[in-house]
Amino acid sequence: MSDHDTTDDQPLRIDGALAVVTEQHDQLHALCVRTLAELLGSEPDTDEDGDIAIPVHGFAVYVTVADDGPQLHVWSSIVTGITDRAQATTQLVALSEEWPRLRFSLSEEHLLVSTLVDADPFAPQHLINLIDEIHDLTHDLDDDFAARFGGTLDCDADDDSYAGDCGGGGCGGDCACGDNGEHVEGDLGITAAAPTTSA
Repeated sequence: MSDHDTTDDQPLRIDGALAVVTEQHDQLHALCVRTLAELLGSEPDTDEDGDIAIPVHGFAVYVTVADDGPQLHVWSSIVTGITDRAQATTQLVALSEEWPRLRFSLSEEHLLVSTLVDADPFAPQHLINLIDEIHDLTHDLDDDFAARFGGTLDCDADDDSYAGDCGGGGCGGDCACGDNGEHVEGDLGITAAAPTTSA
């Protein structure tokens, strides 16, 4: 088990009343925007492809609603300028073992991180949890990390925006989420309602 395998230590916070069954693309997109607006404090931008953009410590994280079924694709380019694919490929195995809930792949000159969310039904907390997982990853991203892949961080160092109570700071390790870039548990400050019980 890796340091970032959190399958056994996550509290149960899913309220069935908050799960919405939908197979309509536009409705699922609207539900994602609403969930992320609560996380960000304002409605997120949507690009010309319909992808919802979320700023995370200078990295652009996107939520794509699938066209062929109720599924979400959360992804980001974290390293760019990769010219030696063989060097970069050798680094992928260790990275995948360290972050088992995330998928890492090479696309042209980019190192991408991504994950899929089953949205049948759509539960807002699932999406928030995965945004938080990518947020945690950004704390490990610095120039040394990018150099391992033979590239540079795909990050806007001047963008210090972030969803939640993190305190800002661009480009991953430079953020103010805790001491020495350590993640403070519960940064996002958003949880689903407590499960209800029937009498």
